[in-house]
Amino acid sequence: MSDESAERLYFRTTRPPWREILRHRWSAAADWSLVLKDSAGDYFLLGRRGDPEDTGALLPVPDEATAPGLGGDYTEAFQVDAAEHLDTRAVGLPTVYGTESVDLWVAWWVHDPVRVVRTRTLHGWQAVRTRLTSALHHLAEAQAAAGNGLGAPEIMQHLGLPQRLEDTGLSYRVLDVRLRETGEELLLGKDDNEGVRYSWTTSRRGEYEFCLQALHAGPVSLAALWLLRHPDQVRDVLDWAVDHQNLLSPPRSDWQEELAVLLGTLTEQERKEISYLLRDRLSALGRSVPGGAI
Repeated sequence: MSDESAERLYFRTTRPPWREILRHRWSAAADWSLVLKDSAGDYFLLGRRGDPEDTGALLPVPDEATAPGLGGDYTEAFQVDAAEHLDTRAVGLPTVYGTESVDLWVAWWVHDPVRVVRTRTLHGWQAVRTRLTSALHHLAEAQAAAGNGLGAPEIMQHLGLPQRLEDTGLSYRVLDVRLRETGEELLLGKDDNEGVRYSWTTSRRGEYEFCLQALHAGPVSLAALWLLRHPDQVRDVLDWAVDHQNLLSPPRSDWQEELAVLLGTLTEQERKEISYLLRDRLSALGRSVPGGAI
């Protein structure tokens, strides 16, 4: 991981600009670019511009600069970090089980060295982290407005491709979303004083099935699920359980009473037919039965 307090994206060189031009052209290293400024305030670039996987092609950016020549009237020269960096952003995602803590693994790099120098962007991760935080908040709001949840698949879908920070000359993309254990994190999708707002998506069928089974199991299962989400409300759950015993433990009925009620709804002919059937069954079992109907 990079230490933004110790690493800088660029620094002004102490050698004469013409020597820096020769040094860069002779160097085989591709992890730094050279930006020069002349007395007229124009900028020139030696080195790569674009994404790490680009094949050296220049991007049509506003600060596109021509290659410098040895005879130019350059007043300043800057070495700009052109390597790809990797950092993490801790995020708390809302789920039906509570907040899920994850780490976003983020790759970031300089796609426009001239813009970095002109805007004096010394610490790249600080700028990328700020923009990433804003993008995550906007994504969470958009998902909520559309009635959808926000999880790893949605983050990778929207932020897995390179994201341009044109105002600073930086780019980033989310490489992976991994579970984490502890630490300070950005909470998405809820305020500090409100419960988790949650919407189903096709990527959470397992959670849907779990809650469906809890509903089928009845009030006992739902009370247990609530207690799991809110362990500090044990007393409230117990009070509710005492006041709603009829829901948690439905009273058992007497089968004899149920049978008597059922027989009372039958017609006279239906009672005679049942009586004959019962008499025949008892006779088959070797029991003595009076000759008449029951």
